[in-house]
Amino acid sequence: MMPSETDSWFTPQTPARTPDGEGSRARLPHPREDGHGWTGHGGNARAGKADGPERTGHPRGADGDGEAQRHGGHGPDGGLPPNDEYAPDEAYAPDEAYAPDDVHDPDDAPDAHDAPEADGRDRPRPAEEEEDGQAVQLAPYRIPAVPATGWDPAPSPRRRWIGRGLLLGVLAVQAALSLRLLGAAHPDEAVAMIVGRQQLDNLLHGTAVTTDLIGQIPGSPWLYPPLAGAAANASGVFGARVVSLVLALATTALLYSLTRRLFNERVAICSAAAYAVLQSTVVVGFYAAPDALAVALVAAATWIVVRTARAPVATVLLAVPVAALAAAVEYAAVVALPVLAALALITAWPYRGRGPAAGRALLLAAGALGALLAFGLLDDVWAWSPGHGHQARGAGSVLSSALQWSGLFTLLACAGGIAYSLRERLNESPEDSAITASRLRRTALSLTLCASALLIPAGYAYLGTSGVMFRHLGFGMLFAAPVAGVGITRLVGAHFRNPQLGILVWVVLLALGLEQSALRYQDGPDSGRLLGVLRVHATPQGRYLTEVDGLPEYYLGSVSRPEQWVSARKGTDYRDPAGVMHHGDDGTVTAVRNGWFTVVVLDSTAPTATDRAITEAVRAAGRYRLIAQFSSPTGDSGTYRVFLLH
Repeated sequence: MMPSETDSWFTPQTPARTPDGEGSRARLPHPREDGHGWTGHGGNARAGKADGPERTGHPRGADGDGEAQRHGGHGPDGGLPPNDEYAPDEAYAPDEAYAPDDVHDPDDAPDAHDAPEADGRDRPRPAEEEEDGQAVQLAPYRIPAVPATGWDPAPSPRRRWIGRGLLLGVLAVQAALSLRLLGAAHPDEAVAMIVGRQQLDNLLHGTAVTTDLIGQIPGSPWLYPPLAGAAANASGVFGARVVSLVLALATTALLYSLTRRLFNERVAICSAAAYAVLQSTVVVGFYAAPDALAVALVAAATWIVVRTARAPVATVLLAVPVAALAAAVEYAAVVALPVLAALALITAWPYRGRGPAAGRALLLAAGALGALLAFGLLDDVWAWSPGHGHQARGAGSVLSSALQWSGLFTLLACAGGIAYSLRERLNESPEDSAITASRLRRTALSLTLCASALLIPAGYAYLGTSGVMFRHLGFGMLFAAPVAGVGITRLVGAHFRNPQLGILVWVVLLALGLEQSALRYQDGPDSGRLLGVLRVHATPQGRYLTEVDGLPEYYLGSVSRPEQWVSARKGTDYRDPAGVMHHGDDGTVTAVRNGWFTVVVLDSTAPTATDRAITEAVRAAGRYRLIAQFSSPTGDSGTYRVFLLH
């Protein structure tokens, strides 16, 4: 039941006023009067002027007593006795009669909110009130300007620990994405483990290296293969893949750290989250190949370059052995050297000047190349080609594959780089304010990081093959990740205004990484069925030619020896019955025509010229029959064919 207007507990309590101002206080704000001098307030009527000192619930004019009886009144104590009729002589004492000439009544003072403004653009004037008969000028209140970001550049342990907690969540997601990629070893993985086992045996026991797969390692055979061989001896291919997973997680952690130093924690966590779900990151993180170690070393060298930007120039030498080791582990990592040199120049320029910064860059580049030359690896780096042993493709096809695997991430990085170059916002570089102060330096940093994402696709398009580009894309994505993080933070906006946009971009990247990494592991014929067929026909005295390098040697070691398997991609030395010696591809083709091999295994992804020549030699020999053929489950990759001599 709603209370009535005459209930005393519902009526607003307003203190009585006396003519001398005793007991008076500032009145509560009241609504404007309407055209008849009345407005409603709660359940009580108001007038422009009242008959007595009580200002609430009393009408103006001679009929004030009647209106007071209808709407209720207040006594000197501010209340009305319950269940009693209103009595004027009880509400007011004779000596407290209202004085119409009370010119100091604050209720009659003009309200600051009602004061007209000369110009709508003028700021509100401070309100004036009277207290104890004297005017009081209130200080104006101005809303302070809100910065474009709430990011405090001062160091904050709380923010640092929150960032580390989010980083742990990102690493957990990355590990889960990689660990789901279970399956038999791929040929490249098998090659690394076979060579690693033989290298370990040579180092520990002095046994000879008999495999011809050493040339298939895209780096020094004495660096990553022994590590993979030791892990394979302990836990098989799963152990070797776990080593790669640890290295990939370390790479993401280093990326977060160096991005935090270039920008801030917010950009760092966005860049790490985007990089962790890329197809190249997920696959390399559970692939027993030199890529994971090389990318981790490049990340470590980049971190050293950024970390020592304000230190003496000579401290950049700490990054020299790390960068040289990365290029020795995987020859493709040499593309990171010019990017590292450019970063050494840009990051030190604001603190050391142009001359020392340029000397720092030259010192890093010359030191890394000198280290490779000193260990005799520089010639191997220049002679290596990612297209060796892989099928040729057109430049358009290669770029289309690169767009599919890294297009969205590259676009995000370029957008972030452009936005960062045009205007520094959101306090993105609190520790490197000297860099952000100059548009030239911001542009140089953005161009360097974005261009690195295009180096690998451009190189493979020039060579006319896709090869293992899906793994090597990680080098460029590592450098582009910081500006990709800037792009995400610009989408989110200041004070997390549009978090849904950042979440949307990350979910799309996650969906692409999930699908593409799964297809990469499914893309290829069933090696398990191939090995089942070969196990039946393998003998200790047979000779086997294969375009599927590594798999038979790794899985069929109990029924054959590594030297029995000859790589068709490399070629062989063969002496025909007439005593003529043949080498390379000519030796392979001649040996097939003469029926020298017991089993021939062909892979349609091998170089077209080699595959076609061996196929024609098999037909010309007339002594081989096709006993098995396996195609890719996805239907878009190669086919294994097994021929048996009869």
